[in-house]
Amino acid sequence: MGRNLLLVVIALLITGCGSRVTGSASSSSPTSTFTPVSQPFRLFTHCGILTTYIAGRTFYLAELYPARVSFEGNPGNPEVSGSMTMLSPHVARFSDSSGKQIVFVDQLPGTLNTPYPYTVRLLSGGNALMDEPFAGRRWHTTETLPGVKGPPYGNGMDTFTEVPGTLTIVDAEDAVFRSNAGGVVHFTALGPIGCD
Repeated sequence: MGRNLLLVVIALLITGCGSRVTGSASSSSPTSTFTPVSQPFRLFTHCGILTTYIAGRTFYLAELYPARVSFEGNPGNPEVSGSMTMLSPHVARFSDSSGKQIVFVDQLPGTLNTPYPYTVRLLSGGNALMDEPFAGRRWHTTETLPGVKGPPYGNGMDTFTEVPGTLTIVDAEDAVFRSNAGGVVHFTALGPIGCD
């Protein structure tokens, strides 16, 4: 009987040596899954929405053109209550009680060296360009467009001249605006700042 047992063990070893194990039952590589997590959230909207702070880090508005995000807050309250859902480790979605949603990402949106259609605005009473929100940043310049002036100074609160062209993000902090008429202005991204 001892010899029979030895023959069975040898047969099993020989059979096992030449076979290939397949299938997920014996696979030891872990599969990563992410479960969306929602929590109550107050979104600061007073100066427009470009960024928010979630899960200990900055998230950026996924929409390149912030003006396309129609979100109405209460002028007397700079925050909107709702919920923030982490859809993945890199994407979050804010939802308010009326069902409006805003998507945020943890990387600056936009592709480098790609010209995006864009319109800059000149303030009334001169040739100074306004700071412009785009691709998760607020862009600033001290340069001017040659030969272009804003409208005459009126009340100074709501009058400006629009100049169409393209905005190309060169790197995380620099962009170049080219007007349709050929003028070129360099913009620099402003750091996180408060507003009045």
